Amino acid sequence: MAEMQFMVAVASRGLVVAKPYGDNEKYDLIVDAGRRLWRVQVKSSAAKHHRGYAVRASWRTSDHQISYKPSQIDFMAVTIVGEGIWYVIPVRALAGRLTINLYPFGSRRGSRNGFEKYRGAWELLSGPKAAGRRGHRRVRSRVGREIR
Repeated sequence: MAEMQFMVAVASRGLVVAKPYGDNEKYDLIVDAGRRLWRVQVKSSAAKHHRGYAVRASWRTSDHQISYKPSQIDFMAVTIVGEGIWYVIPVRALAGRLTINLYPFGSRRGSRNGFEKYRGAWELLSGPKAAGRRGHRRVRSRVGREIR
């Protein structure tokens, strides 16, 4: 369900999203930002942890968890179930963590939560070319006229 919600959210922002055939990669979806294709792993969380939510930022083998690497994904998108809140987190910001905690309603530690800056950070998926595509897309007709 989270993958479908992400696809709708991305498409409503004028970006193109695709689901790869098969289940052999660590990413769930591909976002076409014009000049760049982003590999996105989509997660959801309803697991409350203190005043926030715990999110598994890793994948599992039969005997252990392994953190995502930049060679596998570009972003992890996380939705907080039932809240309509999204985080778009670059994989490098995960810094090899297996689990992260998100505090959309504030934490006991105040501003020390490093992931809040990625809340609603859809612009990270938009390249310069994609930013110009928001809203109506411009398409050239066969005779070279621009149509909307």
